[in-house]
Amino acid sequence: MPEITLQSRLALDPRVRFRRFENDGIVIHQKTAEAIVVSEVATRLLEMTDGTRTLAECVNAIQSEFDAPADVIERDLVQFARELADMGVMAVTP
Repeated sequence: MPEITLQSRLALDPRVRFRRFENDGIVIHQKTAEAIVVSEVATRLLEMTDGTRTLAECVNAIQSEFDAPADVIERDLVQFARELADMGVMAVTP
């Protein structure tokens, strides 16, 4: 698994389905039949992970949408991306 940095590009694994329900989101990994409920900020990141944007671009967009310190959003999104990549939900391109 490549290291996740702010220059990484993220995309949902083709075996993953994602949907927003009001403020939260749900991720269903078809291979493992796991369902994961994610927060509003994590939902927004998943909506932006199309393989073309860097994580830094996603962080900047999300910072403009949510009332939280920039360093907190950056730290949380990098951690969230690592967790999803480890679970096989996201593909990472350095």
